[in-house]
Amino acid sequence: MAKYENADSSAQCEAEMFLFNEFRKELQLDNLSYNAIVTLDSEVTIKPDVYSGDHKIIGEIHSHLGKLKPAQKHKVAADILKMLLNDKVKEKEYIIVCSEEEQKQLLNEKSHLGFTRKKFGIEVRYYPLTPELKEKLKNTMKKQDMYGKGNENG
Repeated sequence: MAKYENADSSAQCEAEMFLFNEFRKELQLDNLSYNAIVTLDSEVTIKPDVYSGDHKIIGEIHSHLGKLKPAQKHKVAADILKMLLNDKVKEKEYIIVCSEEEQKQLLNEKSHLGFTRKKFGIEVRYYPLTPELKEKLKNTMKKQDMYGKGNENG
């Protein structure tokens, strides 16, 4: 039980909203939805971080610093699958990150994630966090044991 006492995710939520707003500014779109519920069929829904049916955009945001650990790679793979499942209207898919290390991993076409991302045309967008928000996220991740040694420059 003690393992979860530092599980406060408010810094991740704050970083995610910052990244969403940066992405929205770059695309110059005011009508992007955050955490919209998208129906795939009568019984199955998904909840992408970024969505616009009008502009055919779907995306996932990762508020993570440093290289991805194995479990986080599985999360990215699940996010890719979630975006690709929405095949009613072919949309532009994005993964939005705040870590240059994660960006490099996702752009590395020699990895299965990078290869899959490229094969399906999923774009990676990187936006640096403000120094204050980066420090806040870094401290939260340390408490959650998600920001290990070797990632100190996240």
